[in-house]
Amino acid sequence: MNKVRAVHSLIDRQRWQKMGASVDRAADSLLDLLFYRAKTGISLWLQSAWLFGFLVIGAILWAYILNWGQINFMYHDWAEGIGHRVAFLQNAVLTDQLPLHMPDPSALRNVTDRYISVPDTIMSPQVLLLSYMTLGNFVVFNTVFLYIMGFLGMWQISRRYSLSPIPFTAMFFIFAFNGRITDLIVVGDIHWAGYFLMPWFVYFMLQAIEGPVGWAWTFKLSLFFLILYLQGSFHLFTISLTFMMLTGLFNFRLFLPMLRGGTFAIFASMVRILPAALVSGKFDVAFLSGFDTFAQLVSSMMNLKLAVRDQVFRNTPLNPLGWWEMDHYIGLLGFIFLLVFCLSVWVRRREGQFDYRELIIPVMAMVLFSVGRIFKPISMLEIPILSSQRVSTRFFVLALVVMVILAGIGMQRYLNHGRPIKQVRIAFLAGFLILVNDIWQHEKLWRVAHLSDMFPARDVDLGLAYVANHPDPPYVTALAAGLAISTLTLLFLGWMTYRERSGHRAEL
Repeated sequence: MNKVRAVHSLIDRQRWQKMGASVDRAADSLLDLLFYRAKTGISLWLQSAWLFGFLVIGAILWAYILNWGQINFMYHDWAEGIGHRVAFLQNAVLTDQLPLHMPDPSALRNVTDRYISVPDTIMSPQVLLLSYMTLGNFVVFNTVFLYIMGFLGMWQISRRYSLSPIPFTAMFFIFAFNGRITDLIVVGDIHWAGYFLMPWFVYFMLQAIEGPVGWAWTFKLSLFFLILYLQGSFHLFTISLTFMMLTGLFNFRLFLPMLRGGTFAIFASMVRILPAALVSGKFDVAFLSGFDTFAQLVSSMMNLKLAVRDQVFRNTPLNPLGWWEMDHYIGLLGFIFLLVFCLSVWVRRREGQFDYRELIIPVMAMVLFSVGRIFKPISMLEIPILSSQRVSTRFFVLALVVMVILAGIGMQRYLNHGRPIKQVRIAFLAGFLILVNDIWQHEKLWRVAHLSDMFPARDVDLGLAYVANHPDPPYVTALAAGLAISTLTLLFLGWMTYRERSGHRAEL
């Protein structure tokens, strides 16, 4: 009897050992699925399902942040002009009129009644959908649409660098839901939704660093800048051009590509630039501030503030900015992810890997410009592109996007070459979950539904936002000339791209 029991006990132990080994193999397979890019088979399908699921969840999260389109246009920038601008566009679409003039300049910073002359007004094709949507639903649709375009840009980067689900998801989650973009859209700066297109800009910059670029690259870059400007993302337009200028100035190899790309980007966007030039001297560009200190910049990525008046407004002589102009919350784990893996790309380079240190000076310049009043002397020079940035914390936005993308690339490099043990990968997974949780806490606080906790209500009559076009020859001429220049520029770039791809030598 004892021998029989011993035999059964041995069989049970072997069975449990086999089950344990099976569980270990399953866990290893799951971790491999999360941390290493699959090439074919069911693993690739599962990874694609992960990314698609994340895309859908993110879109739902943005609809939640925007209160499912139930937006009260009585608060802050919604009341100061954004609501009137969207209502004006809807009136133009419904009455089949060009959105040229508003009834009064109050919604256009009291500068002009020429809608297209204000550089941060929206003129993208999406506005045609206003004939079928309420104003709030359009805001949600436009934000989610651009969010999807940003996801596709990140996915293009993911394909280029073979990013696995966790590095990609961490990178994209920080990009799409950091405090900066959430706060700005929530308080009514919907023209900042063009921010979601910025992965495409970084993608083009990485292409330029990794190898020679030709007319096709210049064409795509110029088209990107035009699309960005049409979203009303004038600040990102100028900051991106500044980044290109710095990249060319401090990297001689890239000087000509950056010069050519920036020049044609400006010509391609003349349909928006020339009308704005008519009133360029009327805008208030007096410098306001950046972050008080570099420590505050770092704190802005880890300091979670409540969306209430005593926390978003500051009583200090150093800085008149509200917290929504400084908040870049990504959480402690997000900051560590950014710091460790971005620096690893710049510090360590293996055989056969591209050197991204050419981006160090432009990124550091963006950081430098965003601190204190360092940028003020440059602003006072009244350089056309640079002087428009009176709130210099905005420069850090592009630095953050670049560093987040490099951190995603750096994490995947570490995984591929370091091959960390299972326990380390489990720790990474736990860290990712903490990162998501931390940013989720921020999204719950900073929602359109909480605007009344931050700002006093105003009387707003959106019925007064209607098309009031009138004879205005200089304005119409600037529009026509700008449209002609933009069209001819894109046709020229298209022709040069065709010649280049056809094997002809295309030089300028």
